[in-house]
Amino acid sequence: MNSALALTVSLLLLTSCGGKPAPEPPDDVTLRQSVRAAGLADSLDHPREAIAQYQRALERARARDDVDAIGDYGYDLVVVQLVANQPKQALATARMTRAELVRRGAGAFSALDLAEATALYRLGDKNAADSMAARAEAGSDPAAAARASFLRGLIADEAGDAPGLDRALARLARPTSDDQRADADELEARRDLRQQSFDASVTAALRAADTRRNLVDYRGMARALSVAAAAELGAGHAAAAAELYLRAGQSAAAQGDAASARPWLHQAVQLERDGASREAAEKALSSLDSASE
Repeated sequence: MNSALALTVSLLLLTSCGGKPAPEPPDDVTLRQSVRAAGLADSLDHPREAIAQYQRALERARARDDVDAIGDYGYDLVVVQLVANQPKQALATARMTRAELVRRGAGAFSALDLAEATALYRLGDKNAADSMAARAEAGSDPAAAARASFLRGLIADEAGDAPGLDRALARLARPTSDDQRADADELEARRDLRQQSFDASVTAALRAADTRRNLVDYRGMARALSVAAAAELGAGHAAAAAELYLRAGQSAAAQGDAASARPWLHQAVQLERDGASREAAEKALSSLDSASE
């Protein structure tokens, strides 16, 4: 089982009447090859190929009625569907995986709860996303709980819930990894922006963006750049804001995330009345329009 994606449920091992553990099941070469191909495609940033391979792995896991494999590869499939900007499909996969686990007497696990919450958030169902994230936050997986706190902080900020944002920041007060530090920095930047501490917000947001870039989390990096842009705009620095919105929009567009890219690029066009930056933003918007036709 992939340790990073391990189930948080414990399964009882069936034993023979002689008291010895049952032998391990024979190695399933077909399953192993699908998983290996999926991992390779994911590492090469080919999410659609990874999706196809994880779907094959999941079908094989069902064929062998392997609850651990169903949980692992169902979760992996949700993750790559989110990477491929397919939140609707990711939500369906998360719920299907949960049902498959329950059917076999196992419960869902915190990382799956978090993945489902993320899909709901991207689909705009913020209340359901917050409820599911709260489940992950209360679970036994510390990494999933910390990430769930960050997601709840995003939701609180977008809802204008300052106390909720403060609570999320408090839960991330002692980050234990680079991604948690980036999460804390981004929420700090959002809080400072709300408090009109614009310089502090820019600093924290750019710090988060730099960390996410090093972690190859380009979606998170682009979002942090947009927070820095909003702070520069709040400070009255329209040109600096335009440049940051352009950078955020170009990154999102390159990732196929048109829903995020469009508003950021439109902001860049509106703020940059002429010059190369406006031209670059208009070109990126035109490319998005062409891709959607």
